[in-house]
Amino acid sequence: MDAEQRILCLAARTSLDADARSRLTALVRAGCDWERLWYQAHLHEVVPLVTATLQSLDDRDRVPGTWLARGERRLVATLLRNSALQDELLTAVAALRSADVEPLAVKGIVLSHTLYRSLSLRPAADIDVLVRPQERPAARHALRTLGYGHRAQLLFAEAHHPYPDPQYFRATRRGEVCLELHHALWHPRFFARDDGIFDRAVVVELDGAAVRTLSPEDTLLHLAIHRTRSPLRLRLVCDVAELVRGAPALRWDEVLQRARRLRARTAVHTALSLARDHLGAPVPAEVLTGLQVGEIKRRALEHICGATAMFRPAPAGELRQQPHLVLRALEQDGAARIARSLARALPRKAQRQTWQMRQRALAKVASSRTHAG
Repeated sequence: MDAEQRILCLAARTSLDADARSRLTALVRAGCDWERLWYQAHLHEVVPLVTATLQSLDDRDRVPGTWLARGERRLVATLLRNSALQDELLTAVAALRSADVEPLAVKGIVLSHTLYRSLSLRPAADIDVLVRPQERPAARHALRTLGYGHRAQLLFAEAHHPYPDPQYFRATRRGEVCLELHHALWHPRFFARDDGIFDRAVVVELDGAAVRTLSPEDTLLHLAIHRTRSPLRLRLVCDVAELVRGAPALRWDEVLQRARRLRARTAVHTALSLARDHLGAPVPAEVLTGLQVGEIKRRALEHICGATAMFRPAPAGELRQQPHLVLRALEQDGAARIARSLARALPRKAQRQTWQMRQRALAKVASSRTHAG
């Protein structure tokens, strides 16, 4: 890792122990390519967190003033956006409850409160709500009553995805808000089904309102599994690290048992290893050992979805920096499950290409009709 990436990993935390603060201070004093640091922080979606940490240093005067000013603007923008999303989340939860639906708020705004304790430090793009499968009709009606609706033309992932529903959108005075209505948090072909999530839910307070969400153990499992189908971003590892750091009473025995039952040992091991090795999360060594992921597989995963892949050099302006998603199948447990995922991947790729060609053709026809009119 270069100096910028080391600064990134040390600064992308809500708190620093004495050793981490000392190492970060030494790196800042030595100097770095500040524009590259900004690009890396932006790519990994941690600009607000890095900015807040650099502002707290005694040597903050060694950070270019223009860099900090730009970072402070991002902090404010994140706060404003997340405040709007929080208001919409509470409105949606209230409407769903009025329709006799008891939703769980997941990811996003809930993590900002429970893990980061600030709406300004963790960017969120949308609202995620989980409901029981049998409650979907009532939930859909409640959202439509609020003014939520789908986009006119669905994306491929929405049109060919068994869950969640296609994204819902609603225009507000503070901009358009996107809401995802889930009836499951992952597809059972990737990881086993878990029917006890609602029974283990806990209540948190958001702006004075009680909202149900996942238990800390289920949150950790969900974050690890969600990462296997997401871009390689440090922010996703930060979520795991902050959860481990902020939940000293985390029941590791339950995490291990559930990871085995969900066939998610590899996914959890990868997420926890990254959080420990690069963000200083206090992950017990016996937990990683108990997840039983072999050395050969760990080495392969390092190049597919570990730090080597996450910080792989990319051309200027390249914002993906990702391996093909097919390779992420190795984060699943069991040769048979991995083989099934790989077998489904190629037909899906062909299906996507056919769908995209059809959509382009339809758009071309619609455009010609508009010009003809």
